[in-house]
Amino acid sequence: MLALLAVTLPHLEQGDFRTDTGRYAAIGLQAWREPSFFWTLHLQPSVPYFNKPPLVFWIHGFVLHVAGVSLSATRLPSVAAAVLCVLLTGLITRRLMGRATALASGCVLALTYEFFRRTREVSLDLWQLVFMLACVLMVVEGTRRRHAAWFFISAGIPLGLALLCKPFMALLALPLLAAWLIVTGRAVRSLALLGTLAMAVAVAAPWHIAMILRHGTAFTAPYFGNEIAARALGRSHTAPPWYYLGELALTYWPWLLAVGAGLAMVVTRPASRHHRNGLALAGLWTIGWFIALSAFPDKRPRYELPLYPMLALLAGYGIVRLPWRRLRLWYRRGLAATGVVVLTLGLLLAVLPLRVQAPPDSDWSALIGWLRAQGIEHVYSAALTTNDEGCYYLETGRWPTPFRSHLRDLPAGSVLLYRSGLTRLPSSDEIVRFESGPYRVTGRRQTPQPTH
Repeated sequence: MLALLAVTLPHLEQGDFRTDTGRYAAIGLQAWREPSFFWTLHLQPSVPYFNKPPLVFWIHGFVLHVAGVSLSATRLPSVAAAVLCVLLTGLITRRLMGRATALASGCVLALTYEFFRRTREVSLDLWQLVFMLACVLMVVEGTRRRHAAWFFISAGIPLGLALLCKPFMALLALPLLAAWLIVTGRAVRSLALLGTLAMAVAVAAPWHIAMILRHGTAFTAPYFGNEIAARALGRSHTAPPWYYLGELALTYWPWLLAVGAGLAMVVTRPASRHHRNGLALAGLWTIGWFIALSAFPDKRPRYELPLYPMLALLAGYGIVRLPWRRLRLWYRRGLAATGVVVLTLGLLLAVLPLRVQAPPDSDWSALIGWLRAQGIEHVYSAALTTNDEGCYYLETGRWPTPFRSHLRDLPAGSVLLYRSGLTRLPSSDEIVRFESGPYRVTGRRQTPQPTH
């Protein structure tokens, strides 16, 4: 966890509200500022947001509501989620593989670039992974107890919370855990996962049922149609089946070598029954998620987060079994000194004036600065991305009003915001009042007085 904090906390304020972060942060903050928008999230006061469940928005919005709007406050919950992932991975590995492998696996996960870089955004996938790992840990713990029913049933609580982060994907954990129990000779206990499923449904269902009862097809069409069916059919973003193989080959270094060492140890050295159980879980989880993600047409780097904890277990298994005596001595004697070194390096990174992320968008900053200098607060979004609109809310506390009418229907002095590259362009009845990069501010052209 110290290693993770050393690479995530320094210069946490650098960068910008890029990708979906501005939109997600604004939705979450508005939920706490406006109680009427808490249960039913809104993209802005006139537009309900039905694309995602609310839990991650509530978490990040609460921090922003209490600490104030800043990049650091937006990212701190993601850092906390990553810390929990590392902790849970270490605990799962310790239960199955022992202390040394747990330490190595935790460090591998903490220092996996594609994992820790998600702390720079509002990541629904990262929080979903937290709750899935908590479910796995409780099932693993249940297999170690004579009376395991309550562990299996209680595992449904974090699984239900995972379903309140993203729709349905977390349920894949149950067939994978069932396969693990069957493969390791505990097929009877796999039936207890029905209790896990029942508890998960009990946790996640109230919000979903309330949305259906309150909004009907206005909720079900975007939630089950656009977000699930459309992505499953590849209408949002498609990539070939080997996409994640390429991603791992390009980004999972140097830990790909450690995974290879772990697989070599599995083949060349007989493992104890205890360790075989851990290796079986890591293998089934990794293969199952890899097949599911590869078969799903909509592919993005952030979706592969569920692969990393169990890959870290395999990597840790290989690292601690390398034929290197000094490495084994370090595990026994060097931990305290290593913690001090890691903490010192983290503090050094925080103090040094390093640029670890690109600076904020200068064109957006210029746009906000011009609007403030002109004393303009109420603007119309003629052609902005939803992330732009969210960033405007974070800057001003107000959403741009969607512009869907005719220009003549707007009040005198109204200003419209455009971003180039989108479908809508200014009309001949508008005059450009400000322009910087892709952003443009227009107003209604004054109608000339008729001559007599």
